[in-house]
Amino acid sequence: MPIKVPNNLPAIETLTAENVFVMTDTRAMTQDIRPLQILILNLMPTKIDTETQLTRLLGNTPLQVELELLQTSTHKASNTSEEHMIAFYKTFEQIRHKFYDGMIITGAPVELMEFEEVEYWDELCEIMEWSKRHVHSTFHICWGAQAGLYYHYGIKKHRLPEKLSGVYKHHLDYKNGMLFRGFDDEFYVPHSRNTTVCREDVEAVPELKIISSSEEAGIYAVKSNDDRQIFIMGHSEYDWNTLEKEYVRDKKAGLNPKVPCNYYPEDDDTKSPVVKWRSCANLLYSNWLNYFVYQTTQYDITQIHDESVRNMFQNDGKVDLKVVKFGGTSLADASQFRKCADIIKAEPERRLVVVSAPGKRSEDDQKVTDMLIAAAEKDGEEARDILSKVQSRYKVLVRSLGVSVNIDEEFEKIASGLGDPLKKDYIISRGEYLNARIMAEFIGYDFIDAEGVIFLNEEGYYEEEQTRHALEGVLEDHDRIVIPGFYGSLPDGRIGTFPRGGSDITGAVVAAAAGADVYENWTDVSGFLMADPRIVDHPLSVPVITYKELRELSYMGAAVLHEETVFPVTRVGIPIHIRNTNRPEDSGTLIVKNADYYQSKLEITGISGNKGNITISIEKARLSELPELRAEILEIFAEKKIFIKNLLAGIDSLTVVAQEEQVKSCEAELEEELRERIQPSSISFNHDIAMIAIVGRELSTSPAIAVKVLGALANRKINIRLIDHATGKISMLLGVDGSDYVSAIQAIYTEFARI
Repeated sequence: MPIKVPNNLPAIETLTAENVFVMTDTRAMTQDIRPLQILILNLMPTKIDTETQLTRLLGNTPLQVELELLQTSTHKASNTSEEHMIAFYKTFEQIRHKFYDGMIITGAPVELMEFEEVEYWDELCEIMEWSKRHVHSTFHICWGAQAGLYYHYGIKKHRLPEKLSGVYKHHLDYKNGMLFRGFDDEFYVPHSRNTTVCREDVEAVPELKIISSSEEAGIYAVKSNDDRQIFIMGHSEYDWNTLEKEYVRDKKAGLNPKVPCNYYPEDDDTKSPVVKWRSCANLLYSNWLNYFVYQTTQYDITQIHDESVRNMFQNDGKVDLKVVKFGGTSLADASQFRKCADIIKAEPERRLVVVSAPGKRSEDDQKVTDMLIAAAEKDGEEARDILSKVQSRYKVLVRSLGVSVNIDEEFEKIASGLGDPLKKDYIISRGEYLNARIMAEFIGYDFIDAEGVIFLNEEGYYEEEQTRHALEGVLEDHDRIVIPGFYGSLPDGRIGTFPRGGSDITGAVVAAAAGADVYENWTDVSGFLMADPRIVDHPLSVPVITYKELRELSYMGAAVLHEETVFPVTRVGIPIHIRNTNRPEDSGTLIVKNADYYQSKLEITGISGNKGNITISIEKARLSELPELRAEILEIFAEKKIFIKNLLAGIDSLTVVAQEEQVKSCEAELEEELRERIQPSSISFNHDIAMIAIVGRELSTSPAIAVKVLGALANRKINIRLIDHATGKISMLLGVDGSDYVSAIQAIYTEFARI
């Protein structure tokens, strides 16, 4: 079978003369077969020579291969014409959305530099990270192999006493593998390098296997256990005279190089080199293409990503520490407690546990925290009656689980705080406190009271430095802990609580302080849903979203994870994994800092919204040119204690979106104040406005998404009252009449859920 290459690539003429079957783009268009997509990141200075060498080897198989060439944008080729690079090479930005069956990363003449000093190192790291999601198997050569081992596994390179140059005898360390199937017991490979990696460093990594080595040249071939990373230290692809060209170059540069070992007959550099490696080189690349690419890659090439995402969701042995937080529905009764315990024990990495208070057991039930709030706000017998119901619920829970927490004693302490305004937060927080006590005893973990390790300021926000220092001290002394969510200590020593949903925040704070690999948030849904299930039947769950997308959707009303949760983990890049306690086998949703490497079949991430809004539109000539007037408008709203949810500006206008409930009682006064201080040409109040946000990381780069949104609403004859879709933003904000809210979300969801 042929190898497909770009029209007019210089290698075509050379390979055709060698009887290598090469197919151009034009001819390939008539073929009805899915060729293997192979990407070559060519870092060598002699790019045309390297293209020809690799194309020759890849074309010597019965498989049809389609070749694409990649260059780094952070380094300009100095030995190859710009015309050639423009004609045949692409940059990472041009191909990052694509998928490949295989990729080759070549060597580079930068081995004496530290990796981080290489001009294009950051870009190469980005490409190698991207390859884990977009490439089925990656083949690294020489310096590219050393760079890959360093990036993926932290294995350092070491400088050799002198340059290793020549053709060396090799043997197989592992004889049953497919990469070297058909090889002789001894075979030859060219090497040309100044650095190496140590055998003991590679052997210390359980995910790697050394396949071949040489007594003189050291390690030659290493592969990952999943066969997706291949590292080749030598240059099997070299032409008969490549070592000679390098030798002559070094002589002319005055480097006084040694004659390449075992290359010239009798080491006489006046004689023609003897080729001893050509058959092995062809077999090596054929085996890689056949056994590591063709026979294992997905026919639907985009499923390379799906396979990677599935692996990403599973514990692959690289995760050392997980913080797990269980929500109220996950801990509503003894049966749910047992599910959580099973989840914790299923993976030893789940060492730090954060719990909420018990949630509803049924639709007509009450959450424990709601009952404690009611008790704290009531007086006398009414408060004690509510507290008695909570106490009874906990006694049933303790008895069912067989733990020895003294519930009566705990509720005597709680009851002593009734009627004291300073102890309101203490009472409200006892649901989390008691659940943590019970869970710790039930699973045999240490209980750590949040009162001693989570510190808040007067406004209820956590004090990062003090909290981190306290948590680090606790984590040094305790390997496995349960800590209650939702509360901590105020500066005066009293108990203070986060906003509702604050157990999510506690989990994130603990994850950040512990340097966790993953923060798992267990709830009653299988991840982040694309739309509100009360509006859309069985909405799709989203496999991957970014911190920023989560914030946008949460701000507009999506209720899976408290929006403040992302802040503690954003800075340190810890992924949040939303899971379903009742369906632990489901993949859930991963929330990450950057989702560039997680290609999604969904064009948008989610749709969120809320009703009960009012828009106040203020018009005045040149309003956008008068910043002092805009500041005055904002000050008026602040004086009236009206929270501005959104602000839309035009040349001569400013539209404020606020909650109608806040404006209703002072609408006349607000209008009068605005007219007096701003002197607008007109003011209009539009009531009963529903705001809808369409969120997705492709919104700023794909105009088709906005077109589909507007088309979906037009088809339902839904009038858009306002729209905001600023350049570079990941959300599109729409205002519609409240009566159209449900229909609008259903129309938009239907348009984008067709996958």
